[in-house]
Amino acid sequence: MALTIVATVGSASANSFVTEAEFITRAASRLNVPTDTTVTGTTCTETEKAALIEAQRELNLLPWVAGRVDSTQALAWPRAYAEDPDAPSLLGTASATDFWFDDDEIPQRVKDAQIELAFEFIRAGTTDLAAADPNAGVIEKTVDVLTTRWQPHQRPTGLQRFPRILALIGPLLSTGAGSLDVVRA
Repeated sequence: MALTIVATVGSASANSFVTEAEFITRAASRLNVPTDTTVTGTTCTETEKAALIEAQRELNLLPWVAGRVDSTQALAWPRAYAEDPDAPSLLGTASATDFWFDDDEIPQRVKDAQIELAFEFIRAGTTDLAAADPNAGVIEKTVDVLTTRWQPHQRPTGLQRFPRILALIGPLLSTGAGSLDVVRA
């Protein structure tokens, strides 16, 4: 079955914050995209579409600031009264409405985060990034004559494994940047 990306803001059937063209445009501007990533045209491969949808699913579960605009919208964004962390300074000539995202807007930070997370899903191939880390807690592992030992600190889990993504969305999360623990059982 062919996947269809629906990126209509506020739609009850939306499955992506970004369009295929937005994904391709960002991929074209990146130096280190996954092998065989589409960087021209307006249509993504089925793998890229699946990665976009999977990335949206992960992002949709996060504790975003503010509230949904409409109870019928499928995705977590747009939000009502969500403060824009990139808004102009209060000292400037900005109006009061310049400090909030419009209630029909998906922030560029959210779009970029979805695309970056989709890249990670593509890079991972058949490895499920949402699954628990099978190496968590391993202090020493020996295979034949090769031994691997990890430092006794906890390895990052969830979105903390992807600092670029967390930096993009951190200011839009109700828990704040750097303190997000996303755990899936």
